[in-house]
Amino acid sequence: MTTSRRLRLTLYDSGAVIRSLVGVVAITMPAIVLGVPAQLSAVASAAMAGIVAGASALQDSPRGRFPIVVLVSAEMAVAVLLGALAGASDLALLIALAFWCVVAGLHWALSANAGLVAAAGAALLLTAEPPATVSAAVSASALALTAGLTQAVLIALWPQRRWRDQRNALTRAYLALASYAEAVLTDPGAEPDDEPLLRLREAFTVSEAMAKRRPPIYRGWYGLPERISESLAGLRGYADDEDVARLLRAAADLLTVIAYARRRSRHDLALALGRLEGSAQAVDGPAHDTAIRLVGQLREAVELRYGQFEPEQVAHLRSPGLPHALAAAVDLMREQTNRYSPILRHTIRLAAATVIGVAVWRFAGVPHGAWIALTVLMVLRPETAHTYTRCVWRIVGTAAGVALGAIIVAVLGPSPIASMILAVLLIASAYASAEVSYLAVNTAIAAALVLLLNTGGTGDAAAIADRLLAVLIGGALAVTVHVALPDNALVRLRQRAGELLKTEIDYAAMVVRAFVHDLDHPKESLESAWARAVSARTAFEATAGATGTDWQQLRRWMRSYRAALNAVTTSCATLEANLPAHPPADLDREFVAAVDEYVKALSGDPATPAAPWRVDTDALLAANTGVRTAAALLTDADGAERVLVAEIATITAVVTEVAASDIEVG
Repeated sequence: MTTSRRLRLTLYDSGAVIRSLVGVVAITMPAIVLGVPAQLSAVASAAMAGIVAGASALQDSPRGRFPIVVLVSAEMAVAVLLGALAGASDLALLIALAFWCVVAGLHWALSANAGLVAAAGAALLLTAEPPATVSAAVSASALALTAGLTQAVLIALWPQRRWRDQRNALTRAYLALASYAEAVLTDPGAEPDDEPLLRLREAFTVSEAMAKRRPPIYRGWYGLPERISESLAGLRGYADDEDVARLLRAAADLLTVIAYARRRSRHDLALALGRLEGSAQAVDGPAHDTAIRLVGQLREAVELRYGQFEPEQVAHLRSPGLPHALAAAVDLMREQTNRYSPILRHTIRLAAATVIGVAVWRFAGVPHGAWIALTVLMVLRPETAHTYTRCVWRIVGTAAGVALGAIIVAVLGPSPIASMILAVLLIASAYASAEVSYLAVNTAIAAALVLLLNTGGTGDAAAIADRLLAVLIGGALAVTVHVALPDNALVRLRQRAGELLKTEIDYAAMVVRAFVHDLDHPKESLESAWARAVSARTAFEATAGATGTDWQQLRRWMRSYRAALNAVTTSCATLEANLPAHPPADLDREFVAAVDEYVKALSGDPATPAAPWRVDTDALLAANTGVRTAAALLTDADGAERVLVAEIATITAVVTEVAASDIEVG
């Protein structure tokens, strides 16, 4: 078995996927058999709502997904209701769809998942057939809501096994940290129990390569307890100080509360965190920096384990989390209402292309014309500087899927039940191929949509051609709106620059981390990180060439940017040349903790579709200071680590200079 094969990541738990799809069948099959509601299209809408809610329930996180799935279910039900009520009037449908697409486009400011779910809602609105009565429309919406809530119930009763293992591992890890904090009080030479932390890392990922494929916040679930352990170890020599002892006792109490993370313990959490912060303020002398670092890590752990609020809001833990989350979402979307925002431009493109597609379908009488707008919804993304290539491949995948689904309908003429089962099997294949190719995912989803929209119907060769023609029109429309309303050239360049900086930083962070921790398959991991950086640099240079350099300030910025990246690459080469085969077993734990903090600050938060990737320079400078302070504990034998400290200072200076010299847009 090859290394790449061993490191392959299964994105979805097969048992959870099967339960999710069985839940879809369990709701739709009785409805078909009993004929309630009378319209098969309502059953198809319910199936799509259940599939979308199920996909949101399978997001990879050990935190409960129940509230999110309930919200998605309600969103899908509203979409079905709007579509059923507005579908009888062409003008009403266009207005409702335009409004929904505007909101769906702005959802990308929250996350890619939120944008995709909202686009799926637009598809439900578009395909919901108008019933004879308002009560029938309400019934169709209720069935869609039931299908979605079924997914919420399934994920609550039978969470993914991996999630259960991860939660259990988190509990054991934080309890072990609490025990270690208490042990440091009585034994300055106490060593942490590393087994729970190792089990925690194994519960989340089996290799460093797999870890790099997860979002940074996901890696924080297991990386943060490791850094907390290092900070506690850094306080061992000061346990006889009463202020430090008080801090350690408060940390142990808070770690115990975090370990269980029960909602009813939020009052205890607020009290424990308050005691911790008060204790940390009293610590002075050489232990002060470590104490402050520990408090920051524990606040981060509170946010990760409890969710739905920012750390500084812990004092108001008893206030509802959902209203705050919704208000924050509205604020994020409002921030994108400026003419240079790639999210706003995507919103305009999505709404315009979808409305035009529906208008062509309704007013020109294009057979199977719903696929014009459906294709737009499936292929448009706010992927600045990437869209054309990926958009074309999505169009190809959608066309292939529509052809496949139409052929199945024409050749087999499946019954409503058979159509539903085949559609569910195609969705299962989409889950299976999610880690392989987005083209395959598009193909499977499009084929499933054909079967759902044609539940119980028949087709012929002409219908296949009609659907393919509609897909081609929709694809051409999607590309056309990008040409008519492209992203700002400087915005594209900033996005590419951010991607390049992020890949260079990821490479640097991996090399830095290798000085204090063993990497899984270090040679392959470093080569992969370097290959990503080279690919991003090629893409950046291509975008820079297309942008033009007539503006003198832009030319100066690009020269300094290239020079800065070359300096980072040179530092990484120096580090690799001095990288020991294994980190020294006796390396000072406070130095290890300081380097871990630096890697975290250097890696930063993940990029979003709304803005290019940036680094928090304040956090980076503070972490660099922490490394320099901890370097005083190194011995003459730690020559490689002294090279690391020097190159970290160089990387910090270069990255902060890059962050301060951004291009002004507008």
